[in-house]
Amino acid sequence: MRSRFFLVIAFTSLLGLALWIGDIALDRRYQLAIVEPTPLLSITPIDYPTFNPVLTTLQPEQPVKVLRMRYGKDFQTFKIEVQLGITGWVIVNQGIRVISPNQ
Repeated sequence: MRSRFFLVIAFTSLLGLALWIGDIALDRRYQLAIVEPTPLLSITPIDYPTFNPVLTTLQPEQPVKVLRMRYGKDFQTFKIEVQLGITGWVIVNQGIRVISPNQ
């Protein structure tokens, strides 16, 4: 009985881990184009912080690497990494053009 329980827990854990890794891989397939000066926020906008410090302002055509993608109420946001390893959040339609991984 215990070994069956252990197998169910192990299988469920591995399945959850595989889904999480797959989600990250799908998010990282997105590409973003910076089309106008855009603030790079330090806190995810999905948490609706009362104050969200701006780490830097991204400039048009600045290269970025997508780490994660999330949806808030009526908006899409991306966690990105810029040169020098700075990571933060941007909101789509605020100087960002999304290139879908399906295109």
